[in-house]
Amino acid sequence: METANQNGVAEKNGTAKQINAKAPHNGEATKTDGAQPAQAATTGTPEKPKLVKVEEAKSAAQQPVEAAKPVTPTLNLESKLKVVEDLHRRSIQRINLISRIKQLEGFEVTLTKENDELEENPYQGCKLIIEDDKKRQFVTTTPGLIRLVSQFIFNACHEKLADIEASIVFPNI
Repeated sequence: METANQNGVAEKNGTAKQINAKAPHNGEATKTDGAQPAQAATTGTPEKPKLVKVEEAKSAAQQPVEAAKPVTPTLNLESKLKVVEDLHRRSIQRINLISRIKQLEGFEVTLTKENDELEENPYQGCKLIIEDDKKRQFVTTTPGLIRLVSQFIFNACHEKLADIEASIVFPNI
């Protein structure tokens, strides 16, 4: 069992050994490489960590940053045309989504205007038809389900519109 005395010396079974109880000063950091010499491993005394000034480490780290300059590649004609095509495609997707959103908003406004005041759901009397390419159909007249589908489509269109608008970026050509 080890016990520490006031002078920084620990005794184990009657033998004394030195304890490194000194804290580093401000502006100094300790650096250890994790490897212990063979003598320290056999005797049980750890190697004292090496102290390195923080300012020296900062200045060494800043030197490579100043030397590196960003290189901007120039695009050839084919690359420029490809970028323009991509931007055009995204612009068309944006226009289509905006028209879908306006169409859905117009449909809901018309339903709300024509809705009976006694009915709480404006989708009362609507029919939702989902048809595949083999002419198989799913048909429902449930107003709650139609309202959920309409809200889902509206939210999905707005999310996709935000994604497309965020991806339209003009490169430095």
